[in-house]
Amino acid sequence: MDKSQHSRPIWLGLFASATFVPALMALLTSLSAASIMVPPVLVLIMGILIAGPVALLVELPLVLWLRKIGRLNAFYLCLAGALVGAVALGLYSLQANYWPQMNDKALARWIAQQAALKALVPGSVYGLLSAAAFSLGAGLTIRPSRRRFRGAA
Repeated sequence: MDKSQHSRPIWLGLFASATFVPALMALLTSLSAASIMVPPVLVLIMGILIAGPVALLVELPLVLWLRKIGRLNAFYLCLAGALVGAVALGLYSLQANYWPQMNDKALARWIAQQAALKALVPGSVYGLLSAAAFSLGAGLTIRPSRRRFRGAA
């Protein structure tokens, strides 16, 4: 590796990743009529409590692995963030909307599956925004570096 794959410390990227989406959600809540019922500061606190551990337990190992293999860049991280966000929110929505106490089990499964499908797009957007915030915070390059093959000329 000739030069570092990021221009700023990784912890700056983790901080940006863990705070950007919750801050954006709090801002959007404060600008909406929902701010009467849900205080934006509560949205911010809960968002950081969710995004912080995710950044440490999911994003940090992924970043360290990509850096180790020489593929750490914004493109790969944003792609992975969108996929992880979609799967995570989809699975959460599937579990949260399945009511096994319903008499019609097939209807209960169908409701949960529909909720999970509807959660895929917002989950991928949250993951993409979080990964983009990490990329800006850590100073990642946008495009993948071109790998040079040695030996065969």
